[in-house]
Amino acid sequence: MNKIHRWQLDGTAPYCLTLASDSRLSATDYGNDQIWETLLGRGESPALALQTRLGGRAGLVSLVPMWFHDGRPIYQAQAYAKPPQLTGFAPGYLRFQATLIPQLALQAEYWVMESHAVGIRFTLANAHTEPTDVGLDIIAFVGIDNKEQKLQAVPINDTLKALGLGIIGNLQPAIILEGGTVEGGGSLKLRQQVTIGGRKKVEIRLVHAGLPKVSASLALAQKWLQTDWSASFKKIEDAAQAIPVIETGDADTDTTIAFAYRELVQAFHKPSASLPFASVVATRQPAHGFNPADRGWSGQTAPLAYLTGLAAAGLAPDMAQGLTRNYLAVQQPDGWIDSSPGLAGQKQGTLCMPILARLTWGIFQYTEDSQFLKEVFPGLLKFFNRWLQPDIDKDGDGLPEWQTENQTGYPFVPTFATWQAWGGAADIRLVESPDLMAYLLSEAKSLKEIAYFLRDSATEATLGSTIQRLQTALSSLWNPDLGHCAYRDRDTHFTLQRRDIIADARGTDELLPAEKLDPPNRVTVRVAGGVNLLPKMTLKLDGFDAQGQAVSETTTGDSFVWAGGRGVYTSQQVFSQLDRVTFEGLSRVYRVDVHTVDTTRLDINALLPLWAVDIPPEQAQATLDLLTNPDHFWRSTGLSMNSAKDANFDPSNANGSGGVWLYWLTLLGEALIEHNQMEKATELVQRVLASQVKVLKDQKHFSEFYHSDAIKGLGQEGHVAGIVPLHLLMRVLGVRVVSSRKVWVGGKFCWGKDVTIGQHGVVVQRSAKSTHITFPSGHELDISGEAWQEVIDPNA
Repeated sequence: MNKIHRWQLDGTAPYCLTLASDSRLSATDYGNDQIWETLLGRGESPALALQTRLGGRAGLVSLVPMWFHDGRPIYQAQAYAKPPQLTGFAPGYLRFQATLIPQLALQAEYWVMESHAVGIRFTLANAHTEPTDVGLDIIAFVGIDNKEQKLQAVPINDTLKALGLGIIGNLQPAIILEGGTVEGGGSLKLRQQVTIGGRKKVEIRLVHAGLPKVSASLALAQKWLQTDWSASFKKIEDAAQAIPVIETGDADTDTTIAFAYRELVQAFHKPSASLPFASVVATRQPAHGFNPADRGWSGQTAPLAYLTGLAAAGLAPDMAQGLTRNYLAVQQPDGWIDSSPGLAGQKQGTLCMPILARLTWGIFQYTEDSQFLKEVFPGLLKFFNRWLQPDIDKDGDGLPEWQTENQTGYPFVPTFATWQAWGGAADIRLVESPDLMAYLLSEAKSLKEIAYFLRDSATEATLGSTIQRLQTALSSLWNPDLGHCAYRDRDTHFTLQRRDIIADARGTDELLPAEKLDPPNRVTVRVAGGVNLLPKMTLKLDGFDAQGQAVSETTTGDSFVWAGGRGVYTSQQVFSQLDRVTFEGLSRVYRVDVHTVDTTRLDINALLPLWAVDIPPEQAQATLDLLTNPDHFWRSTGLSMNSAKDANFDPSNANGSGGVWLYWLTLLGEALIEHNQMEKATELVQRVLASQVKVLKDQKHFSEFYHSDAIKGLGQEGHVAGIVPLHLLMRVLGVRVVSSRKVWVGGKFCWGKDVTIGQHGVVVQRSAKSTHITFPSGHELDISGEAWQEVIDPNA
């Protein structure tokens, strides 16, 4: 494994040691994906431990090696002459090196062969000229429902036995220690005794396999013990050459980036009966892999596909392209594409966010696969046109509306936030939003670029006209009083502040506010006080509409959105006066609040028009100023989802809106680059990276998102949406390695230190003065300037 980058990482380093099968090289099973984690101990802790929860079937399954030399047990880190360090890693593979006693070196390699099997290869090297004896016990533990499960000795043949772990959910796992057997009384263990000759090496291998029957588990373990591990490791080594190795001059930063790439590759699963191409799961962790309903296993969401697809395009083109192809595989005849198709056939039932053409065009920049563009273009165009149909643009003004908060990828925007007690709870279907218009404009531009590349002049011209209309529509959302693009009512096109009408009234009372609303607005009605049972009630609102005509609106409790004994409803009518609010079916325990819809609140969606690029210069500058203002979004750890001046800003996203979410940070980092703000884009990447390094050191996992103002990882541990923003990082560094013979470099280099990127055998060294490129053939050259340049090896 000499081609794998060599590291020397102890327990203080930033790393995440999850082990999952690499779908590029091995089989994956979406419904029975057994994911492991290796622990690198310190002090009195076991020096090495391999553990899992088998997808939640067990509380803990662990395997710990205990060595014996001259009657002395060696398993605690402090008992080693030199405790283990992580010296090499790749997707599905970890290598540790240690010294048991001064003359006896240990190498431990952990390898996930497939979703149902994991193995360890111990290599002992004796530095002395005299032979030495070493014993090995594998201590296995299974905990289920806070109880230790009894292990079993399972015969392999007349002389050898395997260790059975008993029934764990629907599995009966078994472990075979090559050349070893099972010993012990009340506590069984696997045991092996070896003699290592002078200046010699000895290998000891074991395999854990988990299938529904113990006989099948034994057969699978034996199969893997009979294979050539060195040949498999060579494949891992070769595949690792596609993964960039980035050296920034800071070891912790380099390590964090390297593990982000490893987590990225391990997030992919092979195709299934439901999807024809590889797809991603968000949280491939030991507690997952058995229940497809787990959060993070519900399908490939558009934000996750954007992050992983662009990051993977340069190292695994087929997997990146497969994300687009999976969306098109579930496309309906009218162009509709579900927002979250899954490998187990999951569907969310909402129209996908319009970002697939942008994703596809971005993937093409890495792969330069014109056939891929040609194949997917018709479906992408049909999907885009589906967003422009009348059922999504109710008032027919060219500004479609979101159909649900979940469709946006972030259901915590204060204007809407229906499920949170602090949220404004406006019905998103009744509001025109700047983020949706930015997505549509970006999508149209990406499609136009593809049409131009494919020489489809007719479609290109049509899209040009569409872009003009979308630009006009987006500009109509600019609010000069607020200084940014803003939400507005779907029908009146007003952007209005909240106005409280009724506060903490009893639901049994006849409420007669007789409140004039000028300008007219919708009202949001809140009902609170119930526990579990939803009230069978009717709401009636009486007053005058926007034209001054008497109007009455009646709805039932089914139209409310209920959460935690609280229900909210936004009126379908726009009122110029609200005279009466009447409930039937509410008991006296319920309290009622009524207020108008507030569309003036400032969140990250106001910035997304900058990402669509072509907005008027004065609007672009005002938005840039807002984006980089530390009093609003530009925070110490990255870019906050909500203005820090908003009443419901919470940097932890716990009791309000906030936090740093890498998808939106990536979009706005791209926007900064497109607006010639490379210094700011670089600073943004460096800020979030500095936070991630410290979180990874402390937690040993990336997090779903991060605190806006403190070094804290938040949300789900091990969530791939929270790894380093790899695509944005490569854009900031200005390097795109297409193959071993072709590289693109360019853009202003603002990192502050020289950076080296190695991929596909190509080494690119960037500095503020020049760029040096070395190809595998030995050809070298220096280039200068900030313009993007295509560099091809003339010797390849």
